Formats: sequence, structure tokens, C-alpha cells
Amino acid sequence: MSTFCMSPFVRMTQWWNGNLNTCTHYGEISGDGTNIEKQVFIPDGKYKTLSEAFEGEEMQNLRQKMIDGEFLDGCRYCYHLESIGLMSLRESINSCHNESHEAKLKEVEIYPSNKCNFRCTICNSDASSMWEKEPMQTKKNKPTNTYMLDGVNDLDLMTISGGEPFIMPEYDGDFFEDRSAKMFTMATNNSVFPKSEFFDFVERSDNVLIYLSLDGVGEVGEFCRKGLKMSRFERNLKKWKTWFDQSKFERNGNPNYKLRPPYLTGLRIMFVMQPYNVFNVYDSMKWADENDIILDLRNCYSPEKLNVAYLSDTIKNDIMQTMLFYNDTHREFVEKIFNSGTYDKNRVKEFIEYTKYLKILDEIPEESLRIYKQCLDTI
Repeated sequence: MSTFCMSPFVRMTQWWNGNLNTCTHYGEISGDGTNIEKQVFIPDGKYKTLSEAFEGEEMQNLRQKMIDGEFLDGCRYCYHLESIGLMSLRESINSCHNESHEAKLKEVEIYPSNKCNFRCTICNSDASSMWEKEPMQTKKNKPTNTYMLDGVNDLDLMTISGGEPFIMPEYDGDFFEDRSAKMFTMATNNSVFPKSEFFDFVERSDNVLIYLSLDGVGEVGEFCRKGLKMSRFERNLKKWKTWFDQSKFERNGNPNYKLRPPYLTGLRIMFVMQPYNVFNVYDSMKWADENDIILDLRNCYSPEKLNVAYLSDTIKNDIMQTMLFYNDTHREFVEKIFNSGTYDKNRVKEFIEYTKYLKILDEIPEESLRIYKQCLDTI
């Protein structure tokens, strides 16, 4: 198995707390059930810009390990996805670049802060300021520099995320002025429709991918993404569709699911499957078809306690036998995820305790509690 990845040769990522990495997965999650402690690859404040960090000792050492063909613990998540037949970020990045040992920063992904107006079940106080306000949560350090793009020009790809980007002062006005990238991607909770400066910037790109995050429709969706109002989401969706249809960009892009450009463009829904919304996938896919928008299914790998691959075989079999499947893609996706992991009692216990905590904070729909109640019978 090849382990070479072009990410250290072309890419840098800035996290909410200012720590830096080459990609969003390295040293962050395993996906295969292996318990790993998150490592700080490059600490906040060590470098002033992403360009400086890209030339730093950490990235140089990582590039050498790639050249030497080492199997890296920090890359377990990509190895795992590839082992179950899902496209990994490693494969996706490699598909966009010819293999080369020459280092040139071409891609950046930035999360300038955790400022957010949602409190989602798959999130935490690292990535959401709304979570910081809840009991037993800790307030996180803020980055020394909210964005570090000085001297970063001629990018192939710029990715922006949050928190919620469109309520962050870092992305207001002058951030987008005079910036451009061949490809621009972002994820938003679709609670705020962007200002004109944003669209002026996007029009300077060759192509674009806008992901609207939606982890369920109706009361399940509004529970999984606390702050979601479906009426507002649908209103803003119409605005996005109108803008795309009047722009130079193809709204439906490439309908074949891949992780990132050059294969994935346009306006799409990102749906992250978890125990709380497994039985809502059908309704969500039906809603997406009715609203003429592509919905991409993903599994929750972080936090690991919400990975449905760790449920017992009894619960998995019950789901497969009783759940309505919207189409073959839906069925094949669930089967593939279920087959990618085995029962993990500790992870299920963590899921149970987390759900008890959420029940203190919110009224949880019965549909979202179905798997929780089944898990109580298995422990």
C-alpha cells in the first residue's frame, strides 16, 4: 500500500485555536477505532504566516517521512477510509497534483476562530463558541493571528470554515479584497446569506464549492444542529440557487460524489450521519431531491462516540431491517459504514453518557433517542 501524500508539499491548515497542521486529518482522528491522543503539530504563535510555517522544521520533517515511504500514525484516518473503499483526503489531494518532492504552498484551509451561532451534536467548544456557554464546557484559547495569509498568493485552492464564517469579523469586508484562488471551497450552516464583497471574491475564482451543512430535516435536524430553523435554511437556499443560476458557475457541478475539487463543485448539502439522525436520512434525501440540490452523505468519525460503526451487531441489524432506504446509494453507504467497525463497548458508553448530558440541555425528539434506548439495553 502506498502511503505517499502530496499534502505536506502543497498544503497548510490553520485551526480555531491558532495551531497549524498540513491537513485537517493528520494526527487528529483515527477512524479505525484506535485510541490516539490528538497531537499539536505546530503550536499557535510559533510562526507569523502560513508561508513561514510551510518552510519550518515540522513540515520539512514530515515531507522527508513521505519521501521515505513511512507508515505514519497521524495518517490513520486516510488509511482507514481507503481500506473500506471510501475516498480519502490523501487520495483526493494526490489526484489534484502530479507526485513531486518539490514544496510549494498551493492550498490553504483556515478556521480563524470558533465564533458560531449553532451548537451541533457533532461539535464541541473547540469549534463552536455556543458550546463554550454550556455547563461543564471549557472556554478555548483564541489564536494569536486570526488569519495568516500574508505573502500567500497564486493559490490553487482556498478553503474557509468555522465556527460559522459569515458571522466572523475576520471575514468581513477587506478579507476578500484583492484575494483570489483558482478554486474556492467553504462550509456554512446557511443561517446567514453573505454580503456582496464575498461574491465579488468568488467571481474571481475559476470554480467554487459551497457546502450547506444540514444533519436532518424537521425536528431531528433542528436538534442535531441547535440553532437551525428550517424555514430560514430553505429561504437562504433559494437565494444561493438563484445566485448560482445567474453566475458563471454550474450549480450542480459534478454529481458524482468525491471529497474535493477538481471533482466536486457547485452547491451541495453536507449530511453527517450519526446515531441521532440515522432514521432521518431517508427524509433528508427526499427533501434534497424535492429542493433540487445534491446531498452528500458522510459518516461521523469525530467525535468517535457518534460513529455508528461501533454499535452492536444487534442494533445494526435492526437498523438495516427496519429503516427505509431512499435508494441504493443510501443502502450501500450505511452497509459500508456498518461493516467498517466492530462493537466498541467503551464508545457506546460514551455515547450514552453524552446523550444523558444532551437531555439536560435540550428536548430530544423520540426518533433521535431510538438508538440510545437500544444501547441502554446492551450495556
